[in-house]
Amino acid sequence: MFDEFSMANVGAMAPYTGFTEPEVRQLCACYAMDFEECKTWYDGYHFEESGAIYNPRSIVQSMIFRHFDTYWNQTETLDALRLYIDMNYAGLREAVMELMAGGIHRINIRTFNNDMTTFYSYEDVLTLLVHLGYLGYDAEKKTVFIPNKELMEEFVSATTASKWPEKKQAKELNG
Repeated sequence: MFDEFSMANVGAMAPYTGFTEPEVRQLCACYAMDFEECKTWYDGYHFEESGAIYNPRSIVQSMIFRHFDTYWNQTETLDALRLYIDMNYAGLREAVMELMAGGIHRINIRTFNNDMTTFYSYEDVLTLLVHLGYLGYDAEKKTVFIPNKELMEEFVSATTASKWPEKKQAKELNG
C-alpha cells in the first residue's frame, strides 16, 4: 500500500515539492536578488498546505547565475511540451491559447489514466501538463493556468515551433 502524490494533489508533501516563499525570500536576500522579480518569474504554484511553492532548479540556477531566466528547458525538453500540445484533441489548442492569454481553464482531472501515453481528451493532456509542472492547478476551482513568466516563455517557444496555424497568434500575445 502506498499513497500517490502529484502536482494536482500534493497533500502533506506540499512543503517538500519545492522552495517555500520564506525560503525564496531568504535566498534572494542572501544572493542580493530582487524578490518581487523572482516571484514574477518563478511563483505560481500554490497549495493549501504550504502556500506558494517555487521550482527548486529554477531558483537555484537564478541565484547561482544571478539572473532571472527560463531554466525549465534544462529539466524537461521543449520537445516534450511541444509533443503534448501538438496533439490534435478537440479543444486543446483553444485551451492553450486561452491560458497563454493569461486566462484560466476548467478541466476534469479525474479522467486522466496516470500515464504519459494514454489520452482520450484535451483534458487528459492538460492534466499531464499539471503533473509535469507546466501548468498550475487550483483544486478548489478545478482550473489550470500557466503559473509564471518562466513557463509562459516555454509555452511561447513550444507553440512558435509547433505545427499550429495559431502559433503566430501566440507569439503576438506575448511579444
